Amino acid sequence: MIRFTSYVVAALVGAMALAGLAGGCAPSQSRFAHLDQTRAREVARRLEAERGRELQEDLRTAFAARPPRNILVLSGGGADGAFGCGVLDGWRRAPGGRPTFDVVTGVSTGALIATFAFLGEQRDDAVLSQVYTHTRDADIHDSPFTPGPADSVFDTAPLKRLIARYVTDETIDRVAQAHHEGRRLYVATVDLDAGAVVIWPLSKLAAAGGPVSRARFRQVLLAAASVPVVFPPVEIDGDLHVDAGLREAVFLRKAMLGFTRAYDATRSTARPNIPPTVWAVINGRLEVDPQPVDDDLVDIGVRSLTLYTQSLQLFNVREVAHVAAAHDPPFEFRYIAMPRAMEPQPAPGLFTPMFDPARMGRLYRAGQAKGTKPDAWQKGPPLLDEDEGPRASAS
Repeated sequence: MIRFTSYVVAALVGAMALAGLAGGCAPSQSRFAHLDQTRAREVARRLEAERGRELQEDLRTAFAARPPRNILVLSGGGADGAFGCGVLDGWRRAPGGRPTFDVVTGVSTGALIATFAFLGEQRDDAVLSQVYTHTRDADIHDSPFTPGPADSVFDTAPLKRLIARYVTDETIDRVAQAHHEGRRLYVATVDLDAGAVVIWPLSKLAAAGGPVSRARFRQVLLAAASVPVVFPPVEIDGDLHVDAGLREAVFLRKAMLGFTRAYDATRSTARPNIPPTVWAVINGRLEVDPQPVDDDLVDIGVRSLTLYTQSLQLFNVREVAHVAAAHDPPFEFRYIAMPRAMEPQPAPGLFTPMFDPARMGRLYRAGQAKGTKPDAWQKGPPLLDEDEGPRASAS
């Protein structure tokens, strides 16, 4: 749930300071243990191929009768997810309303938002409002360096309880129903052992039914929100999984746009003048403000990681736009991000609150206001530093 940003630097400093005091860690249970590099690469390639086939098949069964029309991608952003939740709520009252999404993808805080955005009813917006305007640090993690395995600064037992409280069996059953209707929900993690992004078919997990699948559904959500070093990784099938923001701030795959021409969808809908669209909600700003940087290790590290993560997010959003544009015929791409005037997250520190309900409430209301306005959505990929000219808004 935390944004993959400069908090990692502060966490690393503290973790390194206490590294000598930490006890031994549990041995790896990874499938890659005891393999030489050649064999490990073979196993990783097989895993990637298997996951790719499973994703393709899941999407083929979804779009056998009709191609998708509306895709929603949700970025990471930690507490800034309050902005995206506000956008979703305001969007419901925009002219034409909020569409039902055929595919929803989410990273980090976007992964936690994704289930409720996918379901899309007013009661789901109410859950997001409650969580993203009332949550405090104590609802996410325990005190720093809580006794336990030496794999993180904080323990996320409270976040695990928060997920269990809101991602109920009934919620998962509703996701299963949407899956049977041909809609798909995906979130991503990074498999640290394989060194790869893993896309989890949450709606398929929900459709499998039963307590084991439901437990795995919640386990994947916890892993998707687990920033490495700051929060402990989550072991799944012997490998350690963490926040996908390590590799991708947002994600979209070509197959998620369907296997037939998107034009077929426009002809079969009651809204023929609205093209198939990929909508991206960015839980944060795409720009970094100038600021003085002290010539010390922490300040330089924090600033460097902030610039890195901002660049990663910018280029990931541009990549999603290019995937949309490359479809035959193209999907339109629209995105909405926090305006530059919004207050940034406070400076990081081990004891600096990450989740401030007052600030999150302001972000939520700003998102609501944006969501009601169709012209708040930007068209096309976001500009690079050297690009010139105004960005056209959606009409």
